[in-house]
Amino acid sequence: MDPSVIVQAANASVERLTGWTPWEFTWGTIRKGGSTMLAGARWTLFPDGTAAFDATVTSRDDHDVWVVRQVDLHGTAGAILGSLTTEHPVDGDWRKFVRTMPSSAEDYRFRAWATFDVGLWGQIAYLKMYSSC
Repeated sequence: MDPSVIVQAANASVERLTGWTPWEFTWGTIRKGGSTMLAGARWTLFPDGTAAFDATVTSRDDHDVWVVRQVDLHGTAGAILGSLTTEHPVDGDWRKFVRTMPSSAEDYRFRAWATFDVGLWGQIAYLKMYSSC
């Protein structure tokens, strides 16, 4: 794995509720080079096998790109159960999510939508997000 990739496990998640309640995983501030993903970045998983990402990213440089290379779903023992996938692959990669930041003078909302194997819903314990800028 590229040593410049940031590996972040969710540092906070709401208490897991049974049934059909969505599950949110949030992150603190993530910095890489001159770019920052502000605290509060959130993946929300839904029991129907869909997921949504919402974050704010900033950069000191114009035309930077924040890349979420993959988001892995882990079980309680730590095993990778699967990964979130997008309906809009980037460079042929179904696990990659990208947000460009044209101007260093702006903050940018990073939104993404994904799916996962609905059969994993009851086994998911936490997420790991691999990202870089």
